[in-house]
Amino acid sequence: MTGLRSRSDALSDLDAGARLRVRMGGLAAALAAGLLVWLAGYSIRQPLFDLFQRVMPAEAASPRVHVVLIDAPSLAVVGGWPWSRYALARLTEEISHRGAVAIGFDFLFPEPDRQTPELFVELYPELAPAVADQVRALPSMDAVFARVIGRSPVVLARAGVAGASFDAGASKAPLPPEAQFAGPAPRRVPTYPEVVSNLPILDGAPLGHGLVNGPPDADGVTRRVPLLARAAGVLTPGFALELVRVAEGVERIELKPGEVRVGERRLPVDGAGRLALRFRDLPGASMTSAADLFRNGVPEDAFKDKIVLIGLTAAGTSDVVTTPLAVETYGVLVQAQAVDAILRGDVLRRAGWAPAAEWGVGLALAMGAVLMIPRLRLRAIAALALGAVALALGVSALAFQHGLLLDPAPALAPGGGTAAMMIALLFMEGGRVQARLREAVEQQRLESAKVAGELAAASAIQSGMLIPREELMHVTAGVEIDAVLQPALTVGGDLYDAFMLDGGRLCFLVGDVTGKGVPASLFMALAKALSHSILARPGVSLQSAIAGINSELSRDNGQAMAVSLLVGVLDLVDGRLDLCCAGHEDPFVVDAAGAVRELKLDGGPALCVVDDFPYPVETHRLEPGETLIAFTDGVTEAQDPLGELFGRVGLMRALANRAAELSVPQVIDSVVAATRAFEAGGQPSDDLTIMALRRRPI
Repeated sequence: MTGLRSRSDALSDLDAGARLRVRMGGLAAALAAGLLVWLAGYSIRQPLFDLFQRVMPAEAASPRVHVVLIDAPSLAVVGGWPWSRYALARLTEEISHRGAVAIGFDFLFPEPDRQTPELFVELYPELAPAVADQVRALPSMDAVFARVIGRSPVVLARAGVAGASFDAGASKAPLPPEAQFAGPAPRRVPTYPEVVSNLPILDGAPLGHGLVNGPPDADGVTRRVPLLARAAGVLTPGFALELVRVAEGVERIELKPGEVRVGERRLPVDGAGRLALRFRDLPGASMTSAADLFRNGVPEDAFKDKIVLIGLTAAGTSDVVTTPLAVETYGVLVQAQAVDAILRGDVLRRAGWAPAAEWGVGLALAMGAVLMIPRLRLRAIAALALGAVALALGVSALAFQHGLLLDPAPALAPGGGTAAMMIALLFMEGGRVQARLREAVEQQRLESAKVAGELAAASAIQSGMLIPREELMHVTAGVEIDAVLQPALTVGGDLYDAFMLDGGRLCFLVGDVTGKGVPASLFMALAKALSHSILARPGVSLQSAIAGINSELSRDNGQAMAVSLLVGVLDLVDGRLDLCCAGHEDPFVVDAAGAVRELKLDGGPALCVVDDFPYPVETHRLEPGETLIAFTDGVTEAQDPLGELFGRVGLMRALANRAAELSVPQVIDSVVAATRAFEAGGQPSDDLTIMALRRRPI
């Protein structure tokens, strides 16, 4: 044993300056951890919220939202994209007369229809003049489409663009949007100097216009949909918001700080006017191929009271985005989920009080760590840390299920940084304390060397307290017993004993007092005398006896000495073996065939470390012919010249070397010889004690 207490318990041994350094270091770590989380907050919390999106998906989408897909089967029926405006007019009519309350085209029409009569004539100059005039007289497909749009609840898309990305189809002054706004716009609402809009003949026909802009976050993932933006100098609703406004016949959109209202619906938005989506998979029943509409394979009331979005999902489309649920999906499906979120009110929001609450909890945990960590053991600190992490993640997950984004990082980082730094500093300061204690022990050893005569006498007295090897064999006829104690110095702190109890039971013990030399030998004498006295009392249980020994040894223990103790009670009739371990090495058993096994014991701390510890009594069985080997760490911590330890593996090897064929004294002598050979003449690191008990065959 090292004779030193755990460094995590060392605050009471530190001076005032060391205590202050530990606590100030913890506070500095809390500040640094909090600053790191504050600087990288979004990049830390967003992956967690994305994980919540995947493991706690939202409920199925509202039945009021439907998507008509221009997919591969549709292109096979109608032809390659872009389609004639005549085909789109037919598609619009098919959707409208099936009861849709709003129809949104999630793409733009900035160029004339390719089958416009004038373009057709220019494409075929070989037409006779009369035929060319007849073709020119045909109605424009754009005009046909515009008439269909005008008598249907259609919302057309627009796209805001920056000046650097301006293209020929952009219009700096398109028709103003139909939606009216009341209230101040969010301060960071996106601004687009110019707009890509539709042909003028089409742009004046629909009930509404909405921006389809939805830039992803910095990592390329789309998590939010803008509900409004300023395009070409005019505040314009987002595509999803405009579809809901048209569907519900609302003229004015009200803007409040952190909120957008459309009718009775209140939608939380961030400072840029964006709505955070809780993503869900659209069921197959909410999607229809345009090919089915052209084939009349859709019921007449399929879209009754529904908002229908039309989008391109065929291979090759550029409107492909990434969401927390899908690496690749189509923009129209994200817009559909935004419409669904507006209708259901099932969105994610970041409450204004959330940062204050998160950082407040983090500050409280950091201060708690400063106050409590020096008083706790490492196991308790680890348990509390895991509990805090689990609680913070659990609260965050529960809040997410209710649409509230709570970030656990500000709550955990300051306390975690404080705990890590304080534990490290406690180990460092504890190391200084231990170094001072080692110096004191060395000084005491030097002083003790001056009284060699007294030490020799003390050694003789101490040896006289132990049962000689030749007498151990006569303790009982049912068990062959032998033991060896070799102190590292003239006197030591190891002890052993064996004596009979009532009921034909053998009691034995092996102990190790912290340290070496005179202090350890004095405490060893006290420990042995108390142990024998209490264990030999009639009718006392093993657990009560250990508790009594612990209490008596702890009384007036001003030197903070401790003793590890392994006590066993063997029933010589049935081989029942009751063991109680107080911070001692687990024993080995060698069976009659020579196989070695370790008796794993739960046990508890060394005596004089924890008051009133309930040491468990653990029951095993020693079969006839089996040998129990109990030992101190002078065996396992023996070192070779390179500093390698003999260890439990070395002891097991020594026991496995014909241990079953040897007598008990021969077994002990062979282990001692193997240990000393391993040390190669070096100074023993600690007192060495080995006891062996072999139950005689019946």
